Amino acid sequence: MPIYAEIVASGTELLMGESQDTDSSYIGSRLPALGLELRQVSLVGDDLERYVEVLKRSFTRNQFTFTTGGLGPTVDDVTREAIAKVFGEEVYVDPVQQQWLIDLFKSRGTQMPSRNIKQAWLIPSAVALPNRVGTAPGWWAERDGHVLIALPGPPRELAEMWEKEAAPRIKARVTGSVVLTRTIKTIGLGEAIIDEMATEVLGIENPYVGTYARPDGIHLRIIARGSNEQEAKRLLEPVDHKLRAIFGKNVWGIDDETPEDSVGTVLRVRRQTLATMESCTGGMLADSITNVPGSSSYYKGGIISYTNDLKVASGVPADLIETYGAVSEEVAAAMAQAIRLHLDADYGIGVTGVAGPDALEGKPPGTVYIGIAGAREAKASYHRFPANNRGLVKRRAVTAALLALRTHLLEV
Repeated sequence: MPIYAEIVASGTELLMGESQDTDSSYIGSRLPALGLELRQVSLVGDDLERYVEVLKRSFTRNQFTFTTGGLGPTVDDVTREAIAKVFGEEVYVDPVQQQWLIDLFKSRGTQMPSRNIKQAWLIPSAVALPNRVGTAPGWWAERDGHVLIALPGPPRELAEMWEKEAAPRIKARVTGSVVLTRTIKTIGLGEAIIDEMATEVLGIENPYVGTYARPDGIHLRIIARGSNEQEAKRLLEPVDHKLRAIFGKNVWGIDDETPEDSVGTVLRVRRQTLATMESCTGGMLADSITNVPGSSSYYKGGIISYTNDLKVASGVPADLIETYGAVSEEVAAAMAQAIRLHLDADYGIGVTGVAGPDALEGKPPGTVYIGIAGAREAKASYHRFPANNRGLVKRRAVTAALLALRTHLLEV
């Protein structure tokens, strides 16, 4: 029987679009492995009455409810107040948490502000979850088989509390139901073709296989349910092997693997190197590559050639820019070759395009050319991304560039 869960993320900044709700994605991706099925994610502002209404509804219809945010010391941090009202209990200052906070601030060479006493609050039905990287303890509150877990909003604090406190408690409590998932990430094939090729494993209830279009290709997600981990694994693995065999080289990653991870793995194994020259992405490509630990073993560096003068100074022939324009296949390929030679790398990537919102050289926003250069040749490809979001164009260009290099690496 499914064990249902719901996430309630709080913060007016989420509703206003000032911050993104990455916490819910983090929690949601980890619930299946604990045997929980996520039914809904809700966003609420810092309005106590509305927060209580949403929490009551969630708490009564799910075995587990998770809240994120609202555990700070300020007036607009109302998660504790909302949970207390749901349980019909009064908050009190827990002396253990109070002393912990006093000692924490003392270790930082300062005195605890009086407002932080709010972070030592508890209710009779709750126990505190230690926060090892912040000042906001979480709560584990339960009644009549329903559990409400309050987690801090800052991603680093949430992840630490999840791994060390929340997940082990949930695992110890939930028995007889395990859900395992596997995500297979593909590139180079459309969703309809993917669906057709995977027909024999689609439409099965357990394990279930779904296809999803993403900026980095089409993902296939396998969800297997069993009474224990071994049973769920026995159901999942044959489907996993079958899909990998069906899609072969079109599979570029598994689960949380990113394009930069995938490219880095290939380069590291082959002991080959990479250099980049980018224009419209403004350094985002280099940033993604260097986010991978150990990338210094294969990434030599890059140039942000945001002007035509710098492109020429970096080795791109001026006549190519004059003839074809800076936003062109010819220039993208030349950028990749120029940086490869300049930094003596095995491979080079060149990215040029129009991030928007205005057209450039008669080319519409969202136009991007990606060049890939190796010892044998330099070539480029055309891409067109949604033009109504400058940041999105840049992010998708980075993803496309890394996956284009990966495809090239597997072809040579």
